[in-house]
Amino acid sequence: MAVRKKGPAPKEGKQSATKSTCKKAIETEEQESIFSSTKVKTLFSITKEEANNAKTVTLAGDFNNWDKEITVMKYDCRAKIFKAEIELEKGVHQFRYVFDGKVWGNDPKYPTEENDLGVNSIIEVK
Repeated sequence: MAVRKKGPAPKEGKQSATKSTCKKAIETEEQESIFSSTKVKTLFSITKEEANNAKTVTLAGDFNNWDKEITVMKYDCRAKIFKAEIELEKGVHQFRYVFDGKVWGNDPKYPTEENDLGVNSIIEVK
């Protein structure tokens, strides 16, 4: 005959219910973070030739207040391209490249749009 210790009997269903509740909460948080995220990693690249053989290239656009110094593109020697990957909100963005800190240029791979200040490249992030 088995001897039972004094005290309340263990509640068998409680632990699995707690695990189930936690699992649902985690799944809900993961789904919310997936669906609420509107930022997408976006790669910008331009060849050295397209960049007028510049030594440095930066990226400026409506996503960084047109700051021509904040997003420095790295040069890939093998591919002979300047590139930068940044997270952008979904939607349409205007941007330009800045060659050697002075000359502004557009990306020939993207359409352009004219505004009060000039002509900018347009990218749509989906």
